[in-house]
Amino acid sequence: MAEVQLKEKICGALRDAYFKDPNDLVDVSDGPDDSVHIVIVSRKFDGRRMKEKNDLIWSVLVQKLAPEEWGKVSLSVGASPEEIKAT
Repeated sequence: MAEVQLKEKICGALRDAYFKDPNDLVDVSDGPDDSVHIVIVSRKFDGRRMKEKNDLIWSVLVQKLAPEEWGKVSLSVGASPEEIKAT
């Protein structure tokens, strides 16, 4: 299980940097072992390709966290609300 403090730091960094809208969903949860999974649902992803979404998420992580912290992230997913509705 990942440290609660690290999960809160990741969530705060993402919210402070880009996902401030109250409708943005930023979920940081436990992955395998002590890794972290991130799922973000936001209109900011409308019309963006997967690489653009990943670049947006990871630019924040690499800038705001130490390498040993962002190195714990084993999954990051960004989707628009429409993409979620279509599944």
